[in-house]
Amino acid sequence: FKKTSNLEAKIIEQEKSNEGNSLINITYESIDNEGRKYIIYAKNGTFNDKEPNLIFMSNVKARIILLDNSVIYIKSLKAEYNNLNYDTKFQEDIELNFLNHNFFCNNLNIFFKNNLLEAYNDLTYKNLDMIMLADKVEVDLLTKDSKIFSFNDDKVKIQKRNLNGNN
Repeated sequence: FKKTSNLEAKIIEQEKSNEGNSLINITYESIDNEGRKYIIYAKNGTFNDKEPNLIFMSNVKARIILLDNSVIYIKSLKAEYNNLNYDTKFQEDIELNFLNHNFFCNNLNIFFKNNLLEAYNDLTYKNLDMIMLADKVEVDLLTKDSKIFSFNDDKVKIQKRNLNGNN
């Protein structure tokens, strides 16, 4: 996702609450020049006057629709959404699902200018064949290539999944 003059973002739905700088049932949608879509929804959100471009969301769901129409689904308890560049920092009890790939972690950041998704903090990755524990994973949103990191002497732990589904 590259921010350009043709990039459009719109607020699909937003209701003001009686709490001043609070919003309920928020939906933002953005589309880049190449046609990729980013949609983020939150049950609640707040912002402050000093940084009005940052919205602090709770009960968050997001979708990134890639050029091949495959979809990345993200859920979290909290997120910080920048409505100028669309970068989002998800926090707490995060689930990411993409095809047969599933990430579970406590922090997940999307930096659209750099086409980068990074997941870290209690990171577990699961697919049909394996379970992996690592410190951090970075995914290039254009190529879908990933890098896996371990920050200490421990190695990345990979366990083959049983075909009978008991793990």
